[in-house]
Amino acid sequence: MLHGNTMFAVSAAIDVAIAGAYVLWAVRFRPRLPLLAGGLALVCALLLGKLAVMVAAGLGRPFGVAHVLYLDLVVVVPTAALLLALLRWRDGGWLVRALAVAGLLLAPIGAYASFVEPQRLVVERTEVPLSSARAGEQAVTVAVLADLQFEHLGEHERRAVDRALELRPDVILLAGDYQQGSRASFERELPGLRRLMSRLHAPGGVYAVQGDQEPSIEDTRRIFAGTGVRLLVNETVTTSVADRRLTIAGLELNYRTPAAARTIARLQDAPGADDLRILLAHRPDPVLRLAPDSRVDLLVAGHTHGGQIQLPLYGAFRTASSLPREVCGGGLHALDGRRIYVSRGIGVERGEAPKLRFNAPPEISLLELR
Repeated sequence: MLHGNTMFAVSAAIDVAIAGAYVLWAVRFRPRLPLLAGGLALVCALLLGKLAVMVAAGLGRPFGVAHVLYLDLVVVVPTAALLLALLRWRDGGWLVRALAVAGLLLAPIGAYASFVEPQRLVVERTEVPLSSARAGEQAVTVAVLADLQFEHLGEHERRAVDRALELRPDVILLAGDYQQGSRASFERELPGLRRLMSRLHAPGGVYAVQGDQEPSIEDTRRIFAGTGVRLLVNETVTTSVADRRLTIAGLELNYRTPAAARTIARLQDAPGADDLRILLAHRPDPVLRLAPDSRVDLLVAGHTHGGQIQLPLYGAFRTASSLPREVCGGGLHALDGRRIYVSRGIGVERGEAPKLRFNAPPEISLLELR
């Protein structure tokens, strides 16, 4: 199986061979427009066929193949479009010009998705209405930081923590996936991550759950030990904010275990008519484990990154969840009375995946429960 740079190098060599053959043919024989367009269609088919062969042969993981496809779209196609424009702009007619312009536009779109939007932190303020029995005079504010998912701790992650603290929330929730990389990179980044977590504070406390990028639950405990952040592993904690009582339960990563089910039941069945109840999980899927019209006011989750790519009329491109695409795309939603807030997160998928965001900017969530 090919991985990483080797797979990208093999793919690039194939791309150059295909595109080069097309350009040489177009220059030498100067075919008429229908044949020229047919040749371009053949090039696109060959590029897609290359990906199909790579998948069928097991040459790379799915994220790596997606990265190859992305590079084809934002590098190879614009390059071919530029050559097409240079060679046949005058005699090619409107169709050639339209194809050239459309292909060229993919380059700036790719540059924006790769270098601009992943750094464009936004604050998503969302009002979460409560029933009259639990509504108070003043909102309880909850900041959510999900999926920092850095390989090397940097300014982006520090800026996210700074902005969360500037919001002065009553409670801060951390929804998992703090660092992604090898065991060696985790050990290298652990001291800096612990210092970053130590900066977080809120009147009602800071609470966290494990994500699926942490090496183990023991390593997750190492992240938070002595930082003031409380890691919740199938645990329930009650805190006070002004005159309000807030009960928070945190699930383990595998939300299908009997212990996780008991945690959900404790939160749903706990006494108290006017306390606020939040279920914190890494993945959004546990919302389906809540009873319809559940007594739990809100489930808070991350994991999906909002798909990282959201396309018009389609929504989140890939969510790694069984929930509807519009839910995984982020924001506040209700499923048969079960309310859920999904954060688009702060980082991006690492490893062989393309490190991009498009129409799904990284977010710091501020939930106002009132």
